[in-house]
Amino acid sequence: MGMEYRAVSCPCCGRAVEVPSLEMILKAKLIPPAQAVILEVVWKAKGWPVPTQRVFDAMYADDPDGGPSNTQMYSAFKQRLFRLRENLEGTGVDIVNVGYGQGYRLIMKGQD
Repeated sequence: MGMEYRAVSCPCCGRAVEVPSLEMILKAKLIPPAQAVILEVVWKAKGWPVPTQRVFDAMYADDPDGGPSNTQMYSAFKQRLFRLRENLEGTGVDIVNVGYGQGYRLIMKGQD
C-alpha cells in the first residue's frame, strides 16, 4: 500500500522534508497498538526529546498498578521499539536515542 507524502518543516533544522502523516503511517504500515503508543508519544513531541519514563507512562496508562517493574517496562519497550523501527522503514521517519538517560526523539529523514 502506497503512502502520499507531504512537505513539512523539520522541527530541528527547519528544512522542508517529505513525510507522511502519523495517521498514514499507522494505517499503511499496520502498526500494532503497542507500537503505536510509542510512535504517538514521540510524534507529539515534534522532534524534541521524550523521556523514557513518559513513554512508559503512555504504555501503561490503562494499568491501574502503573505497569510492571521498571526493568520489565524497559525490556518491553526495547522490544516494541525494535519492531517499530523495522515497521517505519521506508516511511521517512525514525525514532532515535537522544543519549544515555535522555530519552528518544522523532527524526524526519525525507525521501531519498
